[in-house]
Amino acid sequence: MTPHHLEFNPTTDHVARLGRRDFLRVSAVAAGLAATGLASLAPSAAWAQVPEGISHMTPEEYAVWHRLMRALLPTEGSTLVDPETLPVLQTVDGAFLATLPAPVLANLKGGVAYFNEAASDPFGRPFIELTNEEATQYCDALASSDEVPARALFSALKFLTVTAYWAIPPTWEPIGFQGPVAEAWGLEVYENAALPQT
Repeated sequence: MTPHHLEFNPTTDHVARLGRRDFLRVSAVAAGLAATGLASLAPSAAWAQVPEGISHMTPEEYAVWHRLMRALLPTEGSTLVDPETLPVLQTVDGAFLATLPAPVLANLKGGVAYFNEAASDPFGRPFIELTNEEATQYCDALASSDEVPARALFSALKFLTVTAYWAIPPTWEPIGFQGPVAEAWGLEVYENAALPQT
């Protein structure tokens, strides 16, 4: 699988710089979105239109992100929270896409379009039209691809989607995570202060 006209390095570089503090910021946004009721998106509505809380995805891009979310976060038969009941894509939109510089966002949008259309080569249909099994096969193939740009693109999209899911506090309970200890223990946060020197 070879991308013909897109370069993905700026996006993946940006994603690679995201750290623990970024995750905590995303968690705060995700918790806010959940508190506003955006977690009540109905599955059928997800395909019909872009839901409230999405402002940086076109309807076509939303369909790709939604299909990717379903492929990456299969929770049926497990105790994990169904991503369909959470504002996962609102978190991707508001906590990640909204923070990207315009050229990087444009690059990522090109990557999303490529990701969708490139599935037509092996499957004869774009990604959004694949069955669950085909979508999983496609994602697995990209994840292990020898083509670095294709693998990097998939890694970036997966990172944004999966991180957004796990940033939403209701996803923590099934795995026994009670949230950041700084909040649970009432610790003072020093942000980027240097560590004490001995």
